[in-house]
Amino acid sequence: MIEINEEFTVAAPPDEVYAVLSDPHAVVECVQGAELGETHEDGTFDSSITIKFSALKIKFLGRVGLDLDEPDRRGTMTASGKDGQGGTKFNVTAEFTVQPGQETGTSFVTTKGEVELRGKLAGMIEGAATAVTKRMAGEFIEALSLRCASGSTQFSAAPAAGTTDSGGEVAAPAGPASAAVLVHDFGGSPNTLRAWGEALAAKGVAVSIPRLPGHGTRWKDLNATTFDQWYDATRAAVADARREHPTVVVMGLGLGGTLALRVAAESGEVAGVVAVNPVVTGLANVTGWDLAWRWLRRSKPAVADDIKKAGVVDTAYDRTALKAAKELRRGAAATLAVLGQVRCPATVVVSGTDHVVPTRDGATVAEALGERARPVSAASSFHVVPLDHDAELLVAESLALVRSADPVDVGSSTTGA
Repeated sequence: MIEINEEFTVAAPPDEVYAVLSDPHAVVECVQGAELGETHEDGTFDSSITIKFSALKIKFLGRVGLDLDEPDRRGTMTASGKDGQGGTKFNVTAEFTVQPGQETGTSFVTTKGEVELRGKLAGMIEGAATAVTKRMAGEFIEALSLRCASGSTQFSAAPAAGTTDSGGEVAAPAGPASAAVLVHDFGGSPNTLRAWGEALAAKGVAVSIPRLPGHGTRWKDLNATTFDQWYDATRAAVADARREHPTVVVMGLGLGGTLALRVAAESGEVAGVVAVNPVVTGLANVTGWDLAWRWLRRSKPAVADDIKKAGVVDTAYDRTALKAAKELRRGAAATLAVLGQVRCPATVVVSGTDHVVPTRDGATVAEALGERARPVSAASSFHVVPLDHDAELLVAESLALVRSADPVDVGSSTTGA
């Protein structure tokens, strides 16, 4: 018998944490080696998980049920099944509760339960259970915290009275016809762009911030994704926005800026682009040697919290997934090659100092865009401009582009490859 008894704090509000824990698909994203299968009529679903016990990896197959008590933020999970060879059977019962944490905006999570094992591998598994449980719990808590802070986000457009420009005149609000799709950075999350999105929504712009595949859980997941998947997710978000808004502007940071430019180049549905420190050559801290040895050394320490403003922390992976970094370099180069196809106005924001993306990449983008580009210097910021000293400048430039953008006729829009 293996006992489960864990208590931990998550840096997210209780309702957000409970929403993740009560969603099997979201939980699976937080558990290394877990997968969901078919859902049955009784609400249970097939699942599998591969667990490493010392040098041995064992895959367990089973059926899982989830009983939820939403008002009290409680849940009970039951599971039964066997290992892939059929020699060991298991039964699991576990309960979890989510309560407000001691600090505002945090949650205190408790889990209690037991795992019953029967069969030829039971003795060996139980002997290694303590170390394995501790390792898996630590990985799960880290992934859960990031996942809770990294969900795709939408902000409805609020009525706006307009803003005063540098000449003292009041500019008209953007209007409910306008929408912005904000795309986060490589290894980042929607949480980085939340303040940017909230500021735009307060001025009458509907905002959506999608979570790109492989992000918001663990860096290992990023190595299993491709540039094409990140691009498809961005295109899907733009398509969703276009169903309700004739004017859609795509804005992004780092990888997000690159994806915004790529969508503008290959689609006639984008009315404008704001690219903040876009990538066209690769990451500053990833060398050709790193990429050549990516099969043996799967990651390296990331440049975290590249923010000049004191006391501000970003929500991002602390390691750079090198296989994914290779994908970023490939997709970025392909994007640079098609920038001549961009027909909408593009604001290119470049930081005074950037430790994540080579600063020359922004100048390269502006040069490739030619007269369609409006270069803007975020001289007082490092890479993560939306959280840095030039955040207000970024919002002002974003609103100016939205207000100047012409609506795109759905019937005349074209789609590239």
